[in-house]
Amino acid sequence: MSLFVSYIVGFVLILSLGIFAISGPTLVFFILFPLFLIMVCNSGVLSENENDPSQRNYIDANTAIEYSRLLDKIMQREKFYLIKNLRIDEISKHLMLTAKELDFIIHEAKHKTFNQYLDDLRVLEVKEMINIPEYEDCDLKCLAEACGFSDFNDFENALYRVFNTTPQEFRENFMEQDV
Repeated sequence: MSLFVSYIVGFVLILSLGIFAISGPTLVFFILFPLFLIMVCNSGVLSENENDPSQRNYIDANTAIEYSRLLDKIMQREKFYLIKNLRIDEISKHLMLTAKELDFIIHEAKHKTFNQYLDDLRVLEVKEMINIPEYEDCDLKCLAEACGFSDFNDFENALYRVFNTTPQEFRENFMEQDV
């Protein structure tokens, strides 16, 4: 609620109470009441209940899938997932969405959290980098860090979730596939 609207409401309230003379208490009321209204409105007391499922206005499933495809294209082209500590609001700006909307889209279309989505892309990038001859002497910790993982444990967890394997088995299986 704007300050102007609050003053109008306060003025109408004063007139409805029959107070026509501007005295000290009326002036204080006229100044403080609009500020009180703004504070109450901004605290959410008078706003819609966001926890009520009937009040949510989320993107439908088909639109979420389309946005998900667009997100995949952007991520593959720009490789944002290589950035350590990437936040969802940094990516949502590229899709002209709020972070909450993008979070909903990823959850609805991919059944993952944003971090799981990023980690999956990073694991696939590690898999690609192992194929590059310049990186064949690098250990997995170095490759995981180059692909955006800030912690090797996060890489291990993501590797297990994506390929159902440990880093050692992943390296061995991958080397066996090359031979």
